[in-house]
Amino acid sequence: MQVATAYMGDTKHHISGHMAIKRTGYSKFPFMRTRRIVFNIHLYIGLAVGLFLVLIGLTGSMVVFREEIEKLMHPELLETAVRGERVPVQTVLNAVKRSYPEDKIVFIRMPRMPQETYLLKMNSAHDLFVYADPYSGEVLGAHRQEDTFIGWVALVHTELLMGEYGKTVLGVTALLLICMSITGPFLWWPPNGKISRGLKIDWRGPRKKLVFDMHRAFGIYSVLFLLIVALTGVSLVFNKTVAEITNFLTASAPRPPPPPSSSPGETGAMPSIDDLRHRADRILSGPTTWITFPQTSEASLVIRKKMPGEFNPNGKSFIYFDQYTGEVLLVEDASSAPVGTRIYNTFYPLHIGTLGGLPTRIFQVIVGFLPLLLFVTGYVMWRNRRKARAYKNTSKNWTRNTSPLRKEK
Repeated sequence: MQVATAYMGDTKHHISGHMAIKRTGYSKFPFMRTRRIVFNIHLYIGLAVGLFLVLIGLTGSMVVFREEIEKLMHPELLETAVRGERVPVQTVLNAVKRSYPEDKIVFIRMPRMPQETYLLKMNSAHDLFVYADPYSGEVLGAHRQEDTFIGWVALVHTELLMGEYGKTVLGVTALLLICMSITGPFLWWPPNGKISRGLKIDWRGPRKKLVFDMHRAFGIYSVLFLLIVALTGVSLVFNKTVAEITNFLTASAPRPPPPPSSSPGETGAMPSIDDLRHRADRILSGPTTWITFPQTSEASLVIRKKMPGEFNPNGKSFIYFDQYTGEVLLVEDASSAPVGTRIYNTFYPLHIGTLGGLPTRIFQVIVGFLPLLLFVTGYVMWRNRRKARAYKNTSKNWTRNTSPLRKEK
């Protein structure tokens, strides 16, 4: 994010770019008038949503290592001793149903490591997350997402604690960040073509010039990464629209809609969840990551898998089963999906930094602090401009009021 970056000719005029334009006569040219318009767009968007971007960036940096933080803060829920064979998944489901008979299970996340526990989301007024031991089936405990520190931070990052409305606000904010990521380089580009000057920071220069150099240099260095974060963030909020645009640009077929289950009146022998999981393993070889249970009479039971080569940590391959008969209704193999779907499937791992492993996750944490740096420097630049303008107006008024000609009148 770049808040009010403008390279107005020679660096000696960096404090008062508007005055420099008038002094050199550039304001007569259409390019400089366009520059002024772009500058104002960049400035006022930054002032309007800068604090939102700072909040999103800082919380995003923490959410990158959410699982590791949760394990440190709640090891009794997320980890268990490895011993023997895991009990059937149905045993875990039965234990959870006995503990919470009034609630329905939305999904169960499978352990990805031998010491990890099962995570189950409950469809209840409290939106409970329940943890169960995979080796005994015992329920270890439960909490709401907002009851844990990192869970609360994640809710701030994803919905501003305002549900769907907050998600929309974040989506619009990400769109404005895209706008700033486009206007920033336009303002950064030196009119005299001396690109190297816009990449350097004079650490020993005056404070105002140092602030200007930091905003300009860090802004151009980070613009590509902030643009990626913004674009992928938009895809997570306005997912259907972004998927349609991606498919249109790549001339790809869209994902098939989730198939409905048969009528509840139809008879059929519904296999156990473990039988369905074994059947899913024969259809797609990747490990099962999630099992999503139907919440309506028409919905399907979905087993989610991660196929080799997938970047999403949970995978984007799905097998849909009829909830009444266990019949396979649809198989989605992400490794053979259309180009548009495969491109879209990279947006989430790009956003959370898992595309390149630990180094990119660490880098994503650093990127999360850039909005703070750019907002602070941009705000200081704006305040300096306002002070300079106020001083200039005061000087003009004082000169006018003390003029000998005025006294003679």
